Amino acid sequence: MEPAIRVREIMTRPVLTASVDLDVFAATNRMISANIGSLIVVKDGKPIGILTERDLVKKVVAKAADPRELKVGEVMKSPLIKISPDASLRDAAVQMLKSGVKRLPVISEDDKLMGIITDTDLVSASSVGLSDILSDLIEMHSESVHYLEPREVVRGICERCGQISDSLVQMNGELVCWSCRDISQ
Repeated sequence: MEPAIRVREIMTRPVLTASVDLDVFAATNRMISANIGSLIVVKDGKPIGILTERDLVKKVVAKAADPRELKVGEVMKSPLIKISPDASLRDAAVQMLKSGVKRLPVISEDDKLMGIITDTDLVSASSVGLSDILSDLIEMHSESVHYLEPREVVRGICERCGQISDSLVQMNGELVCWSCRDISQ
Protein backbone atom coordinates (compact mmCIF):
# COMPACT_ATOMS: atom_id res chain seq x y z
CA MET A 1 0.00 0.00 0.00
CA GLU A 2 1.35 3.40 -1.00
CA PRO A 3 1.69 6.13 1.61
CA ALA A 4 -1.14 8.68 1.52
CA ILE A 5 -0.43 11.75 -0.58
CA ARG A 6 -1.05 14.92 1.42
CA VAL A 7 -2.96 17.96 0.20
CA ARG A 8 0.13 20.14 0.68
CA GLU A 9 1.96 18.08 -1.96
CA ILE A 10 -0.36 19.02 -4.84
CA MET A 11 -2.10 22.23 -3.74
CA THR A 12 -1.74 25.34 -5.87
CA ARG A 13 -0.04 28.34 -4.34
CA PRO A 14 -0.10 31.23 -4.05
CA VAL A 15 -3.88 31.73 -4.03
CA LEU A 16 -5.42 34.88 -5.43
CA THR A 17 -7.63 36.67 -2.94
CA ALA A 18 -10.12 39.51 -2.89
CA SER A 19 -11.12 41.79 -0.07
CA VAL A 20 -14.69 41.46 1.09
CA ASP A 21 -15.15 45.15 0.14
CA LEU A 22 -13.84 44.84 -3.45
CA ASP A 23 -16.48 45.43 -6.12
CA VAL A 24 -17.54 42.39 -8.13
CA PHE A 25 -16.45 43.98 -11.42
CA ALA A 26 -12.85 44.34 -10.23
CA ALA A 27 -12.89 40.83 -8.72
CA THR A 28 -14.16 39.36 -12.00
CA ASN A 29 -11.43 41.11 -13.95
CA ARG A 30 -8.85 39.72 -11.52
CA MET A 31 -10.18 36.21 -12.18
CA ILE A 32 -10.15 36.75 -15.96
CA SER A 33 -6.61 38.16 -16.05
CA ALA A 34 -5.30 35.23 -13.98
CA ASN A 35 -7.41 32.68 -15.92
CA ILE A 36 -8.87 31.20 -12.74
CA GLY A 37 -12.38 30.31 -11.67
CA SER A 38 -12.43 31.56 -8.10
CA LEU A 39 -11.01 33.96 -5.55
CA ILE A 40 -10.70 33.40 -1.83
CA VAL A 41 -12.38 36.26 0.01
CA VAL A 42 -10.51 37.73 2.96
CA LYS A 43 -11.37 40.12 5.74
CA ASP A 44 -8.63 41.47 8.00
CA GLY A 45 -6.23 39.02 6.34
CA LYS A 46 -8.32 35.95 7.25
CA PRO A 47 -10.09 33.78 4.66
CA ILE A 48 -13.88 33.97 5.16
CA GLY A 49 -15.47 32.93 1.84
CA ILE A 50 -15.04 32.09 -1.82
CA LEU A 51 -16.22 33.80 -5.00
CA THR A 52 -16.69 31.44 -7.93
CA GLU A 53 -17.77 31.76 -11.55
CA ARG A 54 -21.02 30.05 -10.59
CA ASP A 55 -21.69 32.71 -7.94
CA LEU A 56 -21.18 35.39 -10.58
CA VAL A 57 -23.62 33.74 -12.97
CA LYS A 58 -26.32 33.03 -10.38
CA LYS A 59 -26.09 36.16 -8.27
CA VAL A 60 -25.00 38.82 -10.75
CA VAL A 61 -25.61 37.87 -14.38
CA ALA A 62 -28.93 36.04 -13.88
CA LYS A 63 -30.26 38.98 -11.85
CA ALA A 64 -28.89 41.59 -14.26
CA ALA A 65 -27.17 43.25 -11.29
CA ASP A 66 -24.52 45.92 -11.78
CA PRO A 67 -21.17 44.32 -10.81
CA ARG A 68 -19.75 47.76 -10.00
CA GLU A 69 -22.43 48.28 -7.37
CA LEU A 70 -22.06 44.89 -5.67
CA LYS A 71 -19.32 43.99 -3.22
CA VAL A 72 -17.65 40.60 -3.18
CA GLY A 73 -19.00 40.06 0.35
CA GLU A 74 -22.56 40.20 -1.01
CA VAL A 75 -21.96 37.51 -3.63
CA MET A 76 -19.43 35.12 -2.03
CA LYS A 77 -20.20 31.72 -0.53
CA SER A 78 -19.66 31.56 3.20
CA PRO A 79 -18.81 29.88 5.53
CA LEU A 80 -15.70 28.65 3.80
CA ILE A 81 -15.41 24.89 3.35
CA LYS A 82 -11.71 24.23 3.84
CA ILE A 83 -9.14 21.50 4.41
CA SER A 84 -5.91 21.07 6.35
CA PRO A 85 -2.60 20.86 4.46
CA ASP A 86 -1.91 17.56 6.22
CA ALA A 87 -5.16 15.91 5.12
CA SER A 88 -4.88 13.10 2.58
CA LEU A 89 -6.09 13.48 -0.98
CA ARG A 90 -8.69 10.83 -0.21
CA ASP A 91 -10.00 13.08 2.59
CA ALA A 92 -10.09 16.02 0.17
CA ALA A 93 -12.03 14.04 -2.45
CA VAL A 94 -14.56 12.82 0.10
CA GLN A 95 -14.99 16.32 1.52
CA MET A 96 -15.54 17.80 -1.95
CA LEU A 97 -18.06 15.13 -2.78
CA LYS A 98 -20.01 15.45 0.47
CA SER A 99 -19.95 19.26 0.41
CA GLY A 100 -20.71 19.63 -3.28
CA VAL A 101 -17.73 21.91 -3.92
CA LYS A 102 -15.02 21.77 -6.56
CA ARG A 103 -12.42 23.82 -4.71
CA LEU A 104 -11.05 23.55 -1.19
CA PRO A 105 -8.90 26.30 0.27
CA VAL A 106 -6.03 24.82 2.24
CA ILE A 107 -6.00 26.52 5.65
CA SER A 108 -3.49 25.98 8.47
CA GLU A 109 -4.49 25.55 12.10
CA ASP A 110 -3.79 29.24 12.72
CA ASP A 111 -6.22 30.25 9.90
CA LYS A 112 -3.49 31.05 7.36
CA LEU A 113 -4.38 30.52 3.70
CA MET A 114 -1.71 28.18 2.34
CA GLY A 115 -3.08 27.08 -1.03
CA ILE A 116 -6.07 25.65 -2.84
CA ILE A 117 -6.91 22.21 -4.20
CA THR A 118 -9.47 21.58 -6.94
CA ASP A 119 -11.29 18.59 -8.35
CA THR A 120 -9.04 18.92 -11.41
CA ASP A 121 -5.98 18.65 -9.15
CA LEU A 122 -7.36 15.40 -7.73
CA VAL A 123 -7.99 13.95 -11.18
CA SER A 124 -4.53 15.06 -12.37
CA ALA A 125 -2.93 13.46 -9.34
CA SER A 126 -4.63 10.16 -10.17
CA SER A 127 -1.66 9.31 -12.35
CA VAL A 128 0.50 9.27 -9.21
CA GLY A 129 -1.56 6.85 -7.13
CA LEU A 130 -5.08 8.19 -6.82
CA SER A 131 -6.82 5.58 -8.92
CA ASP A 132 -7.99 3.94 -5.70
CA ILE A 133 -9.59 7.20 -4.56
CA LEU A 134 -11.38 7.68 -7.86
CA SER A 135 -12.56 4.07 -7.78
CA ASP A 136 -13.91 4.58 -4.26
CA LEU A 137 -15.75 7.72 -5.34
CA ILE A 138 -17.31 5.95 -8.30
CA GLU A 139 -18.28 3.00 -6.12
CA MET A 140 -19.80 5.30 -3.47
CA HIS A 141 -22.11 6.77 -6.09
CA SER A 142 -22.87 3.70 -8.13
CA GLU A 143 -24.96 2.31 -5.26
CA SER A 144 -27.50 5.13 -5.66
CA VAL A 145 -27.62 5.11 -9.47
CA HIS A 146 -30.57 3.51 -11.24
CA TYR A 147 -30.03 2.96 -14.93
CA LEU A 148 -33.61 2.13 -15.86
CA GLU A 149 -34.97 5.66 -15.67
CA PRO A 150 -33.15 8.86 -16.53
CA ARG A 151 -32.65 10.83 -13.36
CA GLU A 152 -30.42 13.58 -12.11
CA VAL A 153 -27.76 12.70 -9.56
CA VAL A 154 -26.65 15.43 -7.22
CA ARG A 155 -22.91 14.68 -7.15
CA GLY A 156 -20.42 12.26 -8.61
CA ILE A 157 -17.80 11.67 -11.27
CA CYS A 158 -18.66 12.08 -14.95
CA GLU A 159 -18.17 8.75 -16.68
CA ARG A 160 -16.97 10.45 -19.88
CA CYS A 161 -14.50 13.12 -18.75
CA GLY A 162 -13.74 12.00 -15.17
CA GLN A 163 -14.51 15.41 -13.61
CA ILE A 164 -16.30 15.68 -10.28
CA SER A 165 -19.71 17.26 -10.93
CA ASP A 166 -22.64 18.34 -8.82
CA SER A 167 -25.10 17.88 -11.67
CA LEU A 168 -24.82 14.47 -13.30
CA VAL A 169 -27.56 13.14 -15.56
CA GLN A 170 -27.92 9.62 -16.91
CA MET A 171 -27.66 9.56 -20.72
CA ASN A 172 -27.37 6.39 -22.78
CA GLY A 173 -26.41 4.37 -19.72
CA GLU A 174 -23.70 6.80 -18.57
CA LEU A 175 -23.66 9.45 -15.88
CA VAL A 176 -22.49 12.65 -17.55
CA CYS A 177 -21.80 16.23 -16.45
CA TRP A 178 -23.37 19.30 -18.07
CA SER A 179 -20.32 19.81 -20.27
CA CYS A 180 -20.40 16.30 -21.73
CA ARG A 181 -24.20 16.48 -21.99
CA ASP A 182 -23.89 19.61 -24.16
CA ILE A 183 -21.34 17.97 -26.45
CA SER A 184 -23.53 14.94 -27.15
CA GLN A 185 -26.68 16.93 -27.91
